[in-house]
Amino acid sequence: MRFLTSFLTLLLLSVSALALNFNVVRQDAEVAATDAELATASAKPKVCNPNYKGSDLGQKQYEALADYADLFIKKQDVLTAFNRYIPGAYKQHNPYAEQGRDFAIQYLINGFTPRGSVQTTNLTFFAGQGYGMTHFKMKMPNITFAVIDYFKFQGTCIVEHWDVLQQITGTEPNPIAFF
Repeated sequence: MRFLTSFLTLLLLSVSALALNFNVVRQDAEVAATDAELATASAKPKVCNPNYKGSDLGQKQYEALADYADLFIKKQDVLTAFNRYIPGAYKQHNPYAEQGRDFAIQYLINGFTPRGSVQTTNLTFFAGQGYGMTHFKMKMPNITFAVIDYFKFQGTCIVEHWDVLQQITGTEPNPIAFF
């Protein structure tokens, strides 16, 4: 009898362990599937929303500007940056540029050609209250600038742009000039 009780107890424990193991494996598979879905969703390119008005709008504009700055300034991928964050109307306040995104895209792509001819460093940025700003150093083959780009948002899309460039000569008497 004792043997039979021990055998049944062992059998029940084994079945319980198998059931628990099956449940853990199933949960792990569900978590893996969820992780895969999240990875696929995050791999999709972000696109701005001109109608976004949520209570976290300032944070969303900051995130949009962070991604825009990474694409445009660091990676110099002008077309992707514009397609994600400047999909429509684009007011341009640079006195040497024409209005609209098409002119800006072509002008900026040409400015980064040949690839690697422009180096950018010292990037800082912020966004809030419907506006954003990037500040960075842009070194070209024969000239270096401190650049500030100022943007206006509609939702999480950039719709307006101003810029200021200051030439850096390396002979400035102010040791903390520009940055």
